[in-house]
Order: sequence, then C-alpha cells, then structure tokens
Amino acid sequence: MALSESGKRKIQALMRRAAKLGVTPASQMAQSAGAPAAPPPLEPVELARACVGVEADAGGARFWRICRTLGEVSSADSSLARQYAAVVRGARQRFDELEASAELCRVADGRPEDLLFMDVESCGLVGAVVFLVGLMHYADGQFHFEQYLARDYAEEPGILRAFAERLGAAGVLVTFNGKAFDMNLIRERSAFNLLEPLAACPPHLDLLHEARRRWRRRLPNCKLQTLERHLCGRHRVGDIPGAAIADAYHHYVLTADARRIADIVHHNLMDLLTMAELLCLILTGCEPEG
Repeated sequence: MALSESGKRKIQALMRRAAKLGVTPASQMAQSAGAPAAPPPLEPVELARACVGVEADAGGARFWRICRTLGEVSSADSSLARQYAAVVRGARQRFDELEASAELCRVADGRPEDLLFMDVESCGLVGAVVFLVGLMHYADGQFHFEQYLARDYAEEPGILRAFAERLGAAGVLVTFNGKAFDMNLIRERSAFNLLEPLAACPPHLDLLHEARRRWRRRLPNCKLQTLERHLCGRHRVGDIPGAAIADAYHHYVLTADARRIADIVHHNLMDLLTMAELLCLILTGCEPEG
C-alpha cells in the first residue's frame, strides 16, 4: 500500500531527528563495532567443473555421464578392490558355512566382474523424479563408477534408458534396499515417461535383507551408514544428509549452480563403495565387535 504524502513527511522527519541524535542504521552500527560485513554471494559453479563428465545419449535422450575409477577418487582405498575380488572368487569355498540365500549363492558362484552395484538418488519417495543413477562394477583390477545425472527434470528418460541398457549386461544386480525402493521407483518412472518396460532383471541381491538377517540384533539399526560405521569403521565428514538431497537438486535446476551436485555425486559413490565392503563382510562371515 502506497504511503500518503503526510506519512512520507513524518518518516523523513524521523530520519532527520535520528541523524541529529547520532543514530545510525543497524548495518553501519555492526560494522563500526567491528562485526564483519556479510560475504558477497558465491558465484555459481558450472556442472562441467563440479562433476567432470560428458554429455551422453540414450535412445535420443540426453544426460550427463560421469565415469571414473576408485583410484582416481582415492588412491588410499585401492586395496578394497583387490580385497573384493579375492573374497568373491573364494566365496564358493565357504558355501556351506554361509547358510546363504539364493541370491548370495549366485554371487558366490560368479566372478567379481559379474556384479553390478546400483544406487539411485531421487526427489523424494514413491513417484518422485529419479535424477541420478549410480553404478559400480569391477574390471581390470579396480572399481569403475558410472553415474548418470539428469541435468534437469526433462533428462530423466535419458538416465533411465541408459540404466536399462547397462542392466542387460549384468550377471547379478547388487543394491541396498533396491528390491523395495530403487527398482520399484525406476519401474514407476519408466512407465511415467512412457519408456519400454525393463527387460527381465538379472538375479538381484539386496544387501539390506542380508544385513538384517545377520546383524539386526547386534546393531542399533541396519541403515547403510550405521552398518558403515560399525562394520567398516568409517565415519563420513561433510556428507550431505539424505533429507537435504532433493532440495539441493531442485536448487541446481533453478540456479545451474552445481556446487551441491558434487556433494550428491560423492554421497552416491560412497554408498556404492560401502555396499561392496558389506558384501565382502557378509561373504566372510564377519561379525561386529562388542
């Protein structure tokens, strides 16, 4: 509502009186007291700089593809790939001791190269947009990561098609809560985007089910990061909370500032790596201390 002329004159008179009394605006008072000025807004970070990758295409739908090896991410963790390969290759020797599920038997019968680890990031729960599909496999003595990112909501079909193509070559799919969530969400979003239904899924090992079978009475819960702390001895520092991921992606779509996208991509990568560690622990019959 616009001020009347008399109202404007009253405000101007109050400002002149404040000036005579030596009253200064709050921002000036803070600076005169030695408080630092507010920092200037950060410049947006481009996706190509935050998450090095290439534009890719799946069935005519574009997306951003990020590929790297574990050695490129952290050379300190390179021994994990060797441990994983040794454990999977030797798992068949412990077959009778494992009391294994059918899916775990498939892993024990296969090669390290046969497994495809998968984890998705979405904008919420049931029916929400999938914007990142993270994959990990073992080849040439190291872990390889492929992460398919939708740069906006319209690129979701591209990452879903790319995953469907990659899934067809997998011997065993490994997820954490993927039977109840990840794969169901991918099927729902594929139908929403009028994509071809997924071909027959390979044998699917859900590590959440295996973890609950072994450790639910020994640990506070069987969330992935709880297992990571208690069994892998790793505590994440600066990791983006799961509850903040959807808002961070929406912000990126609105602003093109990929600063938090880099955090999400790293979070996704760490989840995949933890899944491989948990599989090794399950195959070797490890129990938490205490």
